[in-house]
Amino acid sequence: MEQVSADNFLIKAIDIHQLCEVIHSIMERYNVYLGVNVVVVVINCLDEQCTTVIDNIKHEMRRFYHSIIDNDTLIQIEKFYNMRLFGGIFLPKIKTYESLLPAAHHVPVKEDDKLMILNLSHIGYNGNTEEFGSFVRYGHDSSTPACGAIKSCYDQIVKGMKMPSDFDLRALSRYIKKTINIHNIKQKPLGHDLLEVTINSYRDQIPWIKQQLIKLAKTDEIDIIYIGGIEIDINKESDKDTHDKIVLMDKFIIQQNGDATDIS
Repeated sequence: MEQVSADNFLIKAIDIHQLCEVIHSIMERYNVYLGVNVVVVVINCLDEQCTTVIDNIKHEMRRFYHSIIDNDTLIQIEKFYNMRLFGGIFLPKIKTYESLLPAAHHVPVKEDDKLMILNLSHIGYNGNTEEFGSFVRYGHDSSTPACGAIKSCYDQIVKGMKMPSDFDLRALSRYIKKTINIHNIKQKPLGHDLLEVTINSYRDQIPWIKQQLIKLAKTDEIDIIYIGGIEIDINKESDKDTHDKIVLMDKFIIQQNGDATDIS
């Protein structure tokens, strides 16, 4: 199995400004126009910090739309379809392409219509302690877990505790347990084990996601662009702190005939 290096992971991280440059470049390449021929689907965690990151992405993307003339136009451009899943993981055998059909049906202009999916799992990083798995949120004096769902499931598995009774958390816990076994993940200091769990949990969903998106592309006759990776939540010194990072791990397009091609 490929080894996960915390240093390499952090080196690959880009900020929200750079992420939006990547998104905009892909949109230009494939003739994608927000509010016109595309619906953007955000698949991320229920954590409020993940919501904040998406809001910051929306705000940053405005610089590419100098002709916004009123609030109605802005609302149309920033009308994202949100799918909130524990850990931001599209669980194999649990989530299917049918859950994305409503978004595909809501593209304003059906001619040359597209679906663009931004899928982010997440992990906290406390730069003061160099520890993964938690960060200091705005208004807090101490760090709290991120992703709380993934960390909670992982801790319960390590301690041999009973699985959660909540259906969605139980499904995530089973998936994480399988990930731990497949990748032989052992406990490590500074949360490096949780980083391995997060990265491999994200990676292992990709074959299933791609399979489901191929079905969706064929079923709804729509091109689908997928951009995915892991959000790194950084300590917050203010409510406007936007220093969170993103490690992009996958970019591909699936055409209506089901052909999938990586985006370089």
